[in-house]
Amino acid sequence: MNFVPPKDMSVLDDAERLASFDAPLLESTPDPELQALVTEATTLTGFPIGLVSLVVRKIQFFRAQVGLPPDLSATLATDRCTSFCQFVVARGDCLEIEDAEREPGLPRDLVERYGIRAYVGFPLEVQGQTVGSFCVIDAKPARLTPEVLTKLRALARRASARLEELARQVPAPASSSEAEAQARNAWLAVAEAQPLLSLSERYADGQISFEEFQRGLGALAGLSGSSE
Repeated sequence: MNFVPPKDMSVLDDAERLASFDAPLLESTPDPELQALVTEATTLTGFPIGLVSLVVRKIQFFRAQVGLPPDLSATLATDRCTSFCQFVVARGDCLEIEDAEREPGLPRDLVERYGIRAYVGFPLEVQGQTVGSFCVIDAKPARLTPEVLTKLRALARRASARLEELARQVPAPASSSEAEAQARNAWLAVAEAQPLLSLSERYADGQISFEEFQRGLGALAGLSGSSE
């Protein structure tokens, strides 16, 4: 057991860092280049899950993923406070976890719900800001060799370069219809009042549509155009 959470997590809510998340970065349509990189990462490491995880205002959003369970593959996000990737952002450096079960300083939700054991994540940078983690995850304890870590870091740098390209893209004009503005504001209020897990459960139970869930997800990510 050697993981100690950073004492200062304030970088997660730094205004300049959060301002780097333009709409193209948080687009839910898969990006072929990022998908190829996470696939290469899982092949390289033998870990079944690979992610480009962007740590936003209240969630971590999976911009690219391989191997997620069906529910996370559908929602493409978890609450930020339950994530391991938040610590990669706070540290600004690699985080290696050999066995999450033996690390009481880690959040327990994902460990208990999905059986996460091994995790390795490298920082992703856009416009000089650490925006997330390029990571691989396994359901059994594991440690990567220095050679593999070096190659994984190189993949993370390529992922950062691709995110930089996406950040420079001009987003499509936002709709200005009154109905859509009212919907965004309504779902911002809903999302602020409850965690992502609650929204996910309501979507899975058929209580809300996928469009409504996406509005809530956007509100949690800070895409509603409103500020806290």
